[in-house]
Amino acid sequence: MRPILFQIGRIPILSYGFSLAIAFVLCTILGIREAKRRGIDPEKVFDLALYVCISAIIGARLLFVLLDIPTYFKDPVQIFNLRDGGLAYHGGFIAALIVGIAYARRSRLNAWVMADIIAPLIALGYAIVRIGCLLNGCCFGLPSDAPWALACRAGDSTLRHPTQLYAALLSLVIFIILYANRDHKRFPGYLMFLYVGLYSVSRFIVEIFRDVPRLIGPLSVTQLASILLVFGAFASIYVLSSEPVERQSAAGQQ
Repeated sequence: MRPILFQIGRIPILSYGFSLAIAFVLCTILGIREAKRRGIDPEKVFDLALYVCISAIIGARLLFVLLDIPTYFKDPVQIFNLRDGGLAYHGGFIAALIVGIAYARRSRLNAWVMADIIAPLIALGYAIVRIGCLLNGCCFGLPSDAPWALACRAGDSTLRHPTQLYAALLSLVIFIILYANRDHKRFPGYLMFLYVGLYSVSRFIVEIFRDVPRLIGPLSVTQLASILLVFGAFASIYVLSSEPVERQSAAGQQ
């Protein structure tokens, strides 16, 4: 593990934070390029990226703290300590979604079209950040004797499932699928629904190997949430795909 990637003078550059920065810069560049291709003002996309990034970090941290609130009651200052990660993805996704929709409406952008642009980039950014998790030694897997097992928990030499890599690879596959379908002819927002469905499937699989508390039998809280999201996302795709094209077009203009 390498929590500190390198130093600039006396300033440590943390692997997790560096991966977040790389993900933000790369995904923003790709988002601006896609916006130009679709005739959308790139400056608005850049502003949207800033708002989404900030809100995602706040939302992810807030949910992480709420899930372990007794610990943070004892030492509230630790709420602001992001050195060791401590971000819950679903909280960040929900916060970013709310802020993104609000910004799109205020800026008179088609929220669903923007969702189609952003969906592949979320998958790519997630894959990059999971590499940061591996270097940081968080989000680790269960002990394993698999040939590819790694000592991927900070401060622990036990060989484990490198679930950070599992998540990164699956998210990269999702990115490829979504990017290949960016010119789809379905309803506006299709790629975002598809992302939620595919991500939830991949997260359910990764959670099987993660070292996390189990809520009901072998299932974790995240797996239960993933089951609901899978059915919700693909049911929405089925219903919206069945609507008349005229109604879809009208909805897309809102």
